[in-house]
Amino acid sequence: MIQILFLFIIFLIFFLLILLIIPYYYSFSFKYQQKFTYSLSLLLIFIKIKFSSTGKNQILLIEILNFKKRIKLNKNSKRKSTEKQARKFPGSKIKQAVSKNDKVKKPKNKSSLNFDYKLINKENFSHLFKFILDIIKILKADYLKLNLLFSFEDPYYNGLFLAYYYTFKEVFDYPNIKVEVNWQEVIFEADGSIGGKIRPGEIIYHILKFIFSLKSLKIFWRLYQSNSKKG
Repeated sequence: MIQILFLFIIFLIFFLLILLIIPYYYSFSFKYQQKFTYSLSLLLIFIKIKFSSTGKNQILLIEILNFKKRIKLNKNSKRKSTEKQARKFPGSKIKQAVSKNDKVKKPKNKSSLNFDYKLINKENFSHLFKFILDIIKILKADYLKLNLLFSFEDPYYNGLFLAYYYTFKEVFDYPNIKVEVNWQEVIFEADGSIGGKIRPGEIIYHILKFIFSLKSLKIFWRLYQSNSKKG
């Protein structure tokens, strides 16, 4: 029994390593204009997984050969089903549970993220820019499209961002990338898409390498300190 369990663990580890090494075909598209919507698809031989999110609606689609399974991942789906049961059985415990959930909660004081703008400097920008370049090289994108309209409160940050943007344009030959600065108001709107071939193991390695690098840890610590002072 122990030998069978040991062989099963070895087989599972080997299978997971293969999944991390073999290439997947992927496509990702997004749009941000007051709210964020996106769609991600992964294709491996005859298996296709697609995840899409449009506001409160989240859908997972799994296709294996001729088999298709559509799964709704809405957060409010459980509550809606409970409300339907409460309508069918008035006066029941279910209805009481719904009424408790519907009680008006006292609004909490929501405060925006206390961002330390001192973190936006040439050194940190270079660190982040290098990470983005490494990821794009690994993604091996067949196509990359991006439309970005933005503006920071301080024009200095706009100029700093544009300097790295033109450097990016020189390194990669993606003609469908357009970035504009709105000098009249602070704004951020974007939409784009990317598709190609990917090996998950490489991505995971570089993400972990970036997160646990000394510079990143310093940035995270500064962010933590600036937000902990609020509370």
